[in-house]
Amino acid sequence: MVDKIKRKSSSAGTRGKYIPLILSVAAFLVLIAFLSATTYYYTNKITQETQKVALVGEQAEISQEIARIAFSQESYLTNAVYDVYKKEGKEINKIPLEDFPQNTLFRRTEMKRLADRYNEILLRLEYGGEIADRQGNIINVTPVQLSSTRANVESARRIWDYYYPLMTDFDLEAETGYLTRDYATYMMEYTRQYNRTLQRDTGRVSALIQDYVNRLQKQLNQIQMASVVLALVLFLLMIFGTIRSLMVSDRKLAEQRRETNQIMQTINEGLFLVDKNLNIGNEYSAHLEEIIGQRNIGGKKLNDVLAKMVSKEDMETADVFIEQLYSEHVVEELISDLNPLNRIEVKIDDFSGYFSTRYLDFKFSRVYRGDSIEKVLASVSDVTDEVLREERAEEEREQNSRQVEMLGAVLNVDQRMLENFIDSTKRRIDEINNELRRPEKTKTALQNKARKIYREVHSMKGEASALKLDSFVAQCEDFESKIKEVQDRPNISGNDFLGMTVILDEMVSLTEVIDRLNARITGARVVSADGEASIDTMHKYYTNFAKDIAERNSKEVVLLCAGMDDNILPEDKKEIVQDIAVQMLRNAIVHGIERPLIRERAGKREAGKIQLVLSCVDANNVELMVEDDGAGLDFEAIRSKLVERGTCSREDAAKLSKRELAEHMFDSGLSTAKEHGQDAGRGVGMDIIREYIRTLNGKLKVASVPKQYTRFSVVFPLK
Repeated sequence: MVDKIKRKSSSAGTRGKYIPLILSVAAFLVLIAFLSATTYYYTNKITQETQKVALVGEQAEISQEIARIAFSQESYLTNAVYDVYKKEGKEINKIPLEDFPQNTLFRRTEMKRLADRYNEILLRLEYGGEIADRQGNIINVTPVQLSSTRANVESARRIWDYYYPLMTDFDLEAETGYLTRDYATYMMEYTRQYNRTLQRDTGRVSALIQDYVNRLQKQLNQIQMASVVLALVLFLLMIFGTIRSLMVSDRKLAEQRRETNQIMQTINEGLFLVDKNLNIGNEYSAHLEEIIGQRNIGGKKLNDVLAKMVSKEDMETADVFIEQLYSEHVVEELISDLNPLNRIEVKIDDFSGYFSTRYLDFKFSRVYRGDSIEKVLASVSDVTDEVLREERAEEEREQNSRQVEMLGAVLNVDQRMLENFIDSTKRRIDEINNELRRPEKTKTALQNKARKIYREVHSMKGEASALKLDSFVAQCEDFESKIKEVQDRPNISGNDFLGMTVILDEMVSLTEVIDRLNARITGARVVSADGEASIDTMHKYYTNFAKDIAERNSKEVVLLCAGMDDNILPEDKKEIVQDIAVQMLRNAIVHGIERPLIRERAGKREAGKIQLVLSCVDANNVELMVEDDGAGLDFEAIRSKLVERGTCSREDAAKLSKRELAEHMFDSGLSTAKEHGQDAGRGVGMDIIREYIRTLNGKLKVASVPKQYTRFSVVFPLK
């Protein structure tokens, strides 16, 4: 247990210096909240009154239009009807509606519509409520409140209460079949007498409301100006308060200079003190600067020093860790294992411009003054030599373990299949190396480059997984993650591929290990009389492959394999067909076959059935068929994925047929898996199948029935 260093101190004054600043900030926030609420209130009020102005303006236009229609109707009655009826000796006062042109009747209907609109606006000005504006938007109008404005509204109401029925009574005349000229003349006289009064009252209402709006705007401007001035005052108070706090901190630092010089200048470790605010003390061991590669760190924040050495996550975790050390309720020994800065790898400047990789070990202990925790003592040790020794030992152990693992895998793999894997892997590595060395400049070319490398790595992973070469599968997973990271970058460049060469070198080394192990134990293989390792090699290969994938995905499958060992294919097509079969078999198990409990509920056997058949269609063509009795293709999942990836809009995706959705299933990067792993999720398997089918000049057929089966059939020529 580290000895506790106890000293006496008081922190009341330190806490008290922040009170003025906190009060100033609180007052500033209250002012901002008040200004926001006031601005919202006035803006909403101004908007409402402006809407009233627009409605009153519409009223003025309506009354003018009503008068214009009334004058034109009177003119028509006088000039076009009255004289004719008088000459013909007909009843002048009652004019049948059929004698009127359709346009005239329409205009009277329009007059009624305008009158209804005028009346609706007048009601909203008096009592408030919802109404549609000219654009058809529903607005909520409050009643007119000002006494002067309301008096003009009431004046308009007295005139309108008599005027409105005159215009709406046209419907009653329409029921009798004639128009009374005396009625029309009376309405016209009323219009001449009171329309101007309506216009005057409407204009006064508009002017009064607009004046009220102007007053509201002026008040808002005054409040905002006063708030700005007050905010400026508070801001100055905060500035002066902060400066004062800094001055207090400076005095505190001056006191800290009197700390006893107990940190020995010759000690090999780096020692320094950290306070609650993560400030590093002015006194520290001379060797500290050499260890961390930074000078003059006294008085700096620990965050600033660590930021040059560790990740942001580790730095934040270290902050929390030190904060816990200052808690009286936390036992120091219990949290020591949570230290995030234990043996961290850093880049250290040797003060000559050269950066070297080192491993540093930070330890933290409490420093007491009296019964309170005053500071934390940090010690830093350079443990590079020790870590490197351990890493070398660990690498040797891993290498030995990997060779043992590879040896076990090689002993259990058919020799012919292993040799095919080694040859195929070497060829694929050469192709990947050529792609990495090929210079590309355009974004499209670089994306295609990444896609080609991804396909080769994914194919190698499938073959290695089938042979249970777990270490090789893990390297392929790392390679795929690196490629995926590059593909997701918005601005991809050739330099992004440099890191892949390291992984590729590791794959080359592991392939050489497998090759050497295979060469050493080749003589121990048991072969048949004709020199072949087994007549049922491919059947076992696919059966074991299916079993492994099913176990990893908590499923049960029975594989029915036929034709894969019949030597139907020429040598140049065997590897491609094997890759297609591996990808299709993996997809059938991961995406097609349901888990046992789900199959049991659906009335199926717990173990899913998969058929893998290679057969001759005729003398020139061969068919590879993979069929499972699983859930069928999830077309809705494909549709949702297309929308999620931005391939098409939701509306366009909804229009896609099942055949079109099945075609999209082969898009690069599209996967309906909820998460990616060794067997699925990266959306490249179907893309590989499509490329291989193109290489074979083949044709693909897909058939699927929900909850019953999915069948993939590839037909391709032998030559």
